[in-house]
Amino acid sequence: MCGLSGIVGEVELLEQVLLRMSEAQNHRGEEAPNCWVSSFVDARVGLMHNRKKTIDSAVAPRQPFEDVATGQVVMLDGEIFNYEDVRKQLENYYVFSTRGMCEVVAKAYDRWGDDCFSRFEGYFSVVIYNYRSEDLLLCRDRFGIKPLYYATQRGNLFFASEINALFAGGIRPLLSAERWASYLAYSTYGSPYETFWEGVHQLPPGFLLHYNGYSLVEKRWYEFEKRVARWSEESPERLSEFFLSQMQRSVGYSLMGEMSKGLSLNGSLESALYLALMKGERTPKYLKSYMHYRGKLHRSSVLWSADMLSETPLPMEQVKITKLMLLKELDYLTRWQEEPVDGLDMVTFSAFFRVMRKRGVGVLSGGWGLYHFLGGALLPGDRFTPLAPSEILSAEFRQLARKPVYRHLFDSENDNLRFFDLCYERVPHLLRSADKMSMYYGIQIRNAFLNHNLLEIVFALAEGSPSGKNRKAWFSDRIVTPLLSERVRLAPKQEPEGLYDFPEELKRWADEAVLDLRYARVSEWFDFPRLEQAWKSMERGVFSDPVKVWKLLSLSLQLKRLL
Repeated sequence: MCGLSGIVGEVELLEQVLLRMSEAQNHRGEEAPNCWVSSFVDARVGLMHNRKKTIDSAVAPRQPFEDVATGQVVMLDGEIFNYEDVRKQLENYYVFSTRGMCEVVAKAYDRWGDDCFSRFEGYFSVVIYNYRSEDLLLCRDRFGIKPLYYATQRGNLFFASEINALFAGGIRPLLSAERWASYLAYSTYGSPYETFWEGVHQLPPGFLLHYNGYSLVEKRWYEFEKRVARWSEESPERLSEFFLSQMQRSVGYSLMGEMSKGLSLNGSLESALYLALMKGERTPKYLKSYMHYRGKLHRSSVLWSADMLSETPLPMEQVKITKLMLLKELDYLTRWQEEPVDGLDMVTFSAFFRVMRKRGVGVLSGGWGLYHFLGGALLPGDRFTPLAPSEILSAEFRQLARKPVYRHLFDSENDNLRFFDLCYERVPHLLRSADKMSMYYGIQIRNAFLNHNLLEIVFALAEGSPSGKNRKAWFSDRIVTPLLSERVRLAPKQEPEGLYDFPEELKRWADEAVLDLRYARVSEWFDFPRLEQAWKSMERGVFSDPVKVWKLLSLSLQLKRLL
């Protein structure tokens, strides 16, 4: 769990600018930031690192880590769970001077080049500078769990873990009209390169970037569809065997390290599987389960999770997220959230992380999201509805909106949409938002089942079934039945609480936030007579769909943080 920032070019007072960038994301690491500066093709390269240990022992060196043997400087945000296994492979060729994972990354890159990242299990953003060849490399994990942003200005390259750090380095904070138009009109979060800020790019998941002082060259190092094709050649027996072993391995990874840990459950099938698999692992001494809910306790999944935990020695705490907590959290989100805040669930999670911070939790583990790819979620194609009535957007602004276009890599349209959701749309957005929220409160999230091998096998099991029935049947028969007893009860699916469950204070806050768009710097984006009419019409206007309400509130939140 760390914060990366860097500059390449001719920047006055480079060290001071790096320090400002580091201070903008100092919540990502409790240790004092560390700086490293060197020459770079007639200019300079400066690297700054904020660090908080989760796996590395206390003797692990500080970052940026300089590996003299390979001539490389390494910074890492995230966790490479199998770095000890990779180290053993490399000990035949190198002598190691530390026990840290950064030295493993340096020597792995020296040995295997860009191919080294396919050997790593975990989630990470990596920066490697080779001061002998004067080459800079940026790399992001397979699904973009750990963020990495960059921008150019006056021929200089800036990069950081958070967009706020780029702004602190001198990049101008300008909202992207085209990106916001597409989001408001079609609910799309953009291509893997885009952000909601003009001139700020994100390195796409599964990509790396080389910079030699003259050109930026991006390369895709993780090709999901090719991995799926390889798994499709395996027998069902082999897939079942590997799937179970990988689930067990992933749960073990989620419990690694010396940090204080919490377990978050929600009464779902994934929670039940996580607990079943955890019985085969060494449970950390002080592990405790935390279950959060809002609204009525009996309508939440907490009681179902408590029933699952009844056969384990784990202590449990129920965390109620009150309406007042949500209202306060909106003010916190205004200060640091860099993307749209899509609904109460996101605000609830942020408030929950704040409580976990007060409890001293450093790592929050759980099993979430796997069932999403087995067919338990709405597909992106069902969600690209316009902000109705779309006439509230000005005619000129509406012309900037672009419908999402996704790649067709699979025979099944269902799988194409799920791939689009996984690598382009909702899931990357949720991962970025979750990282930002948890890092703000100093908590590392470990999602055990967001493992590339598991997701690849799930996609390989489609077998041409448009609805994914084959895949769900296989999962139930080969995975769930052997692991779970008949006594396990899963929480029934609950309809999420809407905006109307909020106190009157929030509605007044929303009225003020949205109607004040008339006086904001984006006032030309809207037709205000129609916006006011749609906002005040509770039955047929914007309020008829809470998703549309939160689109406008998200824009208002971003404008407030620019004041």
